[in-house]
Amino acid sequence: MKVRGLIQSSTTQELTAEADDAGSARALIEAQVPDGFDLLQVHNAMPRGGRVIATAIIRESAVQEIEAEGPDYASARDALRAKVPAEHLLLSIVVDA
Repeated sequence: MKVRGLIQSSTTQELTAEADDAGSARALIEAQVPDGFDLLQVHNAMPRGGRVIATAIIRESAVQEIEAEGPDYASARDALRAKVPAEHLLLSIVVDA
């Protein structure tokens, strides 16, 4: 049996921006997100002084396909999971008919 899976990097990066209000801080964050990355989370904080500091987490959006085989589904699935590189997530598994 052959299975295919999609993997994606789990490595994240942090961005920060400071502005007078939350909407402006988010706009500054969104302007910093490079092509090929997804914005996962934005957290706003307002320490003393009245300015909003936005902290964002981004992750590369590209996915890759990997394949594995085994005599049955469980073996093929385990072989596929063993091929997932460190710091990557296995997003899906599909049986290749």
